[in-house]
Amino acid sequence: MFSVPTRTQYGIRALVNLARSPTHSTSAAEIARAESISPKYLEGIMTQLKSKGIVLAERGKNGGYRLSRAPEDIRMLDVVEALEGEVRPVDCVEDRSCCAQGGACLPRRFWIGLKESIDGYLASNTLKDVIEP
Repeated sequence: MFSVPTRTQYGIRALVNLARSPTHSTSAAEIARAESISPKYLEGIMTQLKSKGIVLAERGKNGGYRLSRAPEDIRMLDVVEALEGEVRPVDCVEDRSCCAQGGACLPRRFWIGLKESIDGYLASNTLKDVIEP
């Protein structure tokens, strides 16, 4: 059925790790060790999050990653889109011509509604919501 890609699961775990220690930078190796994620795989995820402005990277002896803003200012929709692109439960949500039925496809409204529900949920939740019990 539907599943959240591993990249997104790991990215959220890494961000939660950073949110728990907001006063200092944390290396990708430290996060990887704490979260049981492959360091090389995590580094790619962190690079994507950095390129989208969700985390900042600092070089040097005490370098590493830290959140670019407060957890309450990081929407989960931004995180998911940074790692996976736009949420699309099926391809026809964005391009009705990819379906042989085209404009006559009745289930397309259902898929669009599902996408809107997912986007709304992700947009209404922040990293703060994830880290608070």
